[in-house]
Amino acid sequence: MNLLELFVRQRVLAYMISAAIILFGIIGLQGIGLDRNPNVEPPVIVVNTLNPGATPEVMDSSVTSILESAINSIAGIEEIQSNSRPGSSSVMIEFDLRKNADIAFNEVQAKVNQVMNDLPQESEIPVVAKVDPNAQAVAWLMLKGDRPLAELNQIARIQVKKALENISGVGEVVVGGGRERKIRVDLNLSRLAALGLTAQDVITAFSREHIQIPGGFLVGGNLEKLLHLDLEFHTVAELEELVVVWRQQVPVKLRDVAQVSDALDDKRSLARFNGEEGVAIAIRKVQGSNTVQIVREIERRLEQTIAPTLPDGIELIVAANEAGVIEGIVDGLNAHIIEGTLLAAFVVWLFLLNLPATVIIATAIPVSLAGAVIVMFFGGFTFNMLTMSGLLLLIGVVVDDAIVVLENVHRQYEAGQTDPIQAAIDGTRGVVAAVFAASLTLVCIFATVIFMDGMIGVFMRSFAVVVTVGVITSLIVSLTLTPALCARFLKPEKNNDTNPLHRIINRGHALLENSYRRMLDGSLRHRGMTLIGTTLVVASSGWFMTQLGTEFFPEDEESRFLVTLNTPLGSSIDYMEDKVARAESILRKYPEVLHVLSTVGAQRGDEITNASLKVALVPPRDRELSQMQLMPIIREAMQEIPGVDAYLGMYPMFEGMGGSPFEAYITGPDLYEVARLSELMQEKLQEYPEMGKVRLELKLDRPQLSFSVDRNRSQALGISTQQIGDTVRVLAGGADIAKYNELPGDGERYDVRLAANRDTMIGARDLENVYLRGPENSLVQMSSVVTMEEKLGPAQVQRLALNFSAGFFATPNTDIGSAVSIFRSSAGDILPPGYQVLLVGQAKEMEKTGGAVLLLIITGLIMVYMVLASQFNSFLQPVLVMLAQPLAIVGGFMALWIAGNTLNLFSMIGMVLLVGLVSKNSILLVDLINQFRARGMSDAEAIRQACPQRMRPVLMTSLTIVLAMLPAAIGVGEGSGQYGPLAVAVIGGVISSTLLTLLVVPVAYSLLGRWLTR
Repeated sequence: MNLLELFVRQRVLAYMISAAIILFGIIGLQGIGLDRNPNVEPPVIVVNTLNPGATPEVMDSSVTSILESAINSIAGIEEIQSNSRPGSSSVMIEFDLRKNADIAFNEVQAKVNQVMNDLPQESEIPVVAKVDPNAQAVAWLMLKGDRPLAELNQIARIQVKKALENISGVGEVVVGGGRERKIRVDLNLSRLAALGLTAQDVITAFSREHIQIPGGFLVGGNLEKLLHLDLEFHTVAELEELVVVWRQQVPVKLRDVAQVSDALDDKRSLARFNGEEGVAIAIRKVQGSNTVQIVREIERRLEQTIAPTLPDGIELIVAANEAGVIEGIVDGLNAHIIEGTLLAAFVVWLFLLNLPATVIIATAIPVSLAGAVIVMFFGGFTFNMLTMSGLLLLIGVVVDDAIVVLENVHRQYEAGQTDPIQAAIDGTRGVVAAVFAASLTLVCIFATVIFMDGMIGVFMRSFAVVVTVGVITSLIVSLTLTPALCARFLKPEKNNDTNPLHRIINRGHALLENSYRRMLDGSLRHRGMTLIGTTLVVASSGWFMTQLGTEFFPEDEESRFLVTLNTPLGSSIDYMEDKVARAESILRKYPEVLHVLSTVGAQRGDEITNASLKVALVPPRDRELSQMQLMPIIREAMQEIPGVDAYLGMYPMFEGMGGSPFEAYITGPDLYEVARLSELMQEKLQEYPEMGKVRLELKLDRPQLSFSVDRNRSQALGISTQQIGDTVRVLAGGADIAKYNELPGDGERYDVRLAANRDTMIGARDLENVYLRGPENSLVQMSSVVTMEEKLGPAQVQRLALNFSAGFFATPNTDIGSAVSIFRSSAGDILPPGYQVLLVGQAKEMEKTGGAVLLLIITGLIMVYMVLASQFNSFLQPVLVMLAQPLAIVGGFMALWIAGNTLNLFSMIGMVLLVGLVSKNSILLVDLINQFRARGMSDAEAIRQACPQRMRPVLMTSLTIVLAMLPAAIGVGEGSGQYGPLAVAVIGGVISSTLLTLLVVPVAYSLLGRWLTR
């Protein structure tokens, strides 16, 4: 008894094996999370350094460049990108996906430690973190109500933030839009001068009188007492009594030279929800964590823990989150899986008109999907757009082997076999070789995926694992469970002529088979015309391919988008608030807009000249315009706002990836030359309407006040440059010089902010009138040792690959591939040697994807040939089978062109899939022709007998794939614009391959038959 007979005769064994697979699949199902995409986040380490008051150029030269040079020697770095802003430096290091994040972190920390002493003394210690500060938040909360912003901010920081930041997977909780509590000490410069005091005297007084120091213990005998030396002031009234100096035995108190108030920090951020101001809270996740689980836990804690403790009149709502989109995509794919399963089962019934046979074949679906789920669980995969698309495809693929086995068992009954066990054994044995070869061709097409690097490799790997394991499981099912069920439940057909529906369908079957026989005879009589016509059809694929645009991710209906507002450098927060309000009023005019979350400076490093508006739309079923129709209309309306540049874009697909589909940089060794070339480049790009509105992110026109010290004179007067710098920093910019808390208090300590009274410090002349402390307590006016000059400077200094860079961002009116071509050709006319174009984001990944997919197809074809050559023991017969590949490619390209899709990540995965998918039909034909030839038939007779006999399983397997993928191809809703092209490519390729294979393979076999035995 061989293995095949074992499962047929010991049917319960086959049942239990499949039941075990389903059982473990159900268990694994509970532990698999939801996400939008596979985890393609590379190890990203960020080094943040603060030096309050330093200009971008100073931060770049004294901090950023030193850190970059040290870090650059670490192995495995994919990209280094830095941004130097006023008072802050951020260096982001992206490593190769294969690099362990913990190792990368330790290596970066070690390099930073090596150059710590080379950094300015006044800069803070660099902070190395795995969390990307530019990463997209998984959720935005909005705290609003009838309380002052200071109280809202305090609630957000003390109650909300602490309750959320310990959620598993949360990397950072950032509070923005509010203003922190500050004890403000606003100096009266006139009173200071009249009393012969300077700002430094006030700072010295605080360090002398407002202190907390450790006191140690007082031990006496058997008693020990802790000395509590809290010598700070704990009320504003007490603080006003702080003695700055004594003048002729009379104390000069702080209230004599300054106004002390319990107030708020300078307004540098803004958060509004539907026009109502409040405090925004952004929650970012750590790399690899599950977005949906985090958001659901946030919502649970809001409802059960946080909301009940909030004061009356205060509301905390989830203003935006990623979980809704992810669940919408997964729910849509779930529905498509159910629809595809029903359609696949209908196809089986339509051809066999046998309900038990339909159920037998349908059992392959849950078992095969369960096998894929088990591997997903142990492999750490999530249910995402790629894995769900793989499961959807499996519905049409996994029934193929079962169909072939059952159809051949069914033919044993038609040939007169009456013993169901022997019919199951003989029928299965007759197609074992074909089933093995067909499954292995699909498996081996993904074998080289393990060698693919980068984002495309991760995407392909997740899809390939699901499909490969599902196909292998279906192969096992078709050779174990399917024959066992056939032996038990599949009986010889009874006469169906009494059923009118069956009679109609049977006549359709007969008509279809007779039509095919006539077409086959015609093709065999006119073999030359058949091959020439086929060659012309295949050649047309080149034209269709050139008509398809290229991009990495296709745009999709998400019921949300982003609006970015940029005002001129130097604009105040009040100016920006007015522009935000104007933009919100425009958005409120459209009934499609559900709500708007507006933020300015809500995230670390954000400029107050940049605002972000997160626009949520009502569900597609409740609006007349689609998102893609609405966005150009709003983009045009935003241009009516004077003094602001408005840009609309999609939400970024990945954390850290910009929201603009097109991102590119010009880099070079000289900052100002890069700026000049970038201005020329932007003017050049305006000549191309298809580029849309291009945003340039290198501005050198930020208003600055430059200081030039007369060092000889200042030294002669006994005034140091350090003293000049500190005085300007404190009086103009303000400085936190101490900490303060009340007794009893709220457990928080607040900064004491020292600065000149804002009404007396508004221009350069006010600074010139400031006094400095000279020798022998004399006062020297600032203007006598310092010359001030108003000029323009960079708002920020960006570097990419250690060179200065200027970023270009756009939402083109054409495909990304065409936009890249325009950008490169324009740059070629402008950039001198030493300056180059670097692509980032989607454009960069798109360029990498084309070569990777081509390599995958070529190596996959080689692997398919090897499998087929081994199967048929021939070097030539695999060529016949592989005629299906070019026949499928032309159908895939044509379908994408008809549907208006582009060549993108998803459609290219579909094209790769076709290479292995469509070989099945050719294998079935060639295998049966070979069997008939082995029985002594001539080539022509074998072809005419085998092809009509195989027509039914060929059409059944093809139609199950087509109908299983059809709901995804025509689907609407979230995600359909992205996984849809994959389904379209597969459907088009399967249809063209099936129709042409049934004619072209027999013709080619008849021409090459005499050589096929070798």
